[in-house]
Amino acid sequence: MAEEAKERIDRWRTLINASFGLALGLSAFSLTNFPIRSLEDIGMALMLFALVFISISGIWHDVHRMLRYPFSMTFAFLNYLLIFLVVIMPFTFRLVVETGEISEVATLLYPLDVAVSMIVLTVMQQIFVRHNRDSLSREMILWANTNGIVYSISAVVYAASLFLPLDMKILPLPPEAPQLLQRILLWGMAIPIALIPAAIYEKVHGIKWTSR
Repeated sequence: MAEEAKERIDRWRTLINASFGLALGLSAFSLTNFPIRSLEDIGMALMLFALVFISISGIWHDVHRMLRYPFSMTFAFLNYLLIFLVVIMPFTFRLVVETGEISEVATLLYPLDVAVSMIVLTVMQQIFVRHNRDSLSREMILWANTNGIVYSISAVVYAASLFLPLDMKILPLPPEAPQLLQRILLWGMAIPIALIPAAIYEKVHGIKWTSR
């Protein structure tokens, strides 16, 4: 029975690794559709992919880390939902890069996908802590709580962009700066903003936000 359980976990991890790897690969391939007319376009394309890369690889790392421990049926269901959201992320990303311009569909689907993914992961981490509280170290519990802060605040930033007008000047950029750059920088600010309260949380509890 123990060997069968181990095989199921191995298959589960294989599915997750394949799904996240596919999402990263398709996101990178989507860059081939980005209209390159200048060095500025190259910079925007790379910044866009960096956002997707950070989101997908960060979620991948955290899910893989939690799978070292037993998990509940609710956790497994949410993990399937998270895999679905991550796998369709390249599609929503492609909508942004296809024209190199801001469109209503792109500004709704991509940040919505990222925001929901981060919310689902935050809930998974809390379920993970409750299910394994007796066997988890203090460091692992604080790691999950710190991550919850980071992903929750990041989700709020992405979700807030859903309600902003397409032509809204979010940041004081030069008039000739593309509107797409405004959105890229706004989405890029999510993690730095979220790391501030996370750093305070670490300082209060005396623990570093690192893998162990």
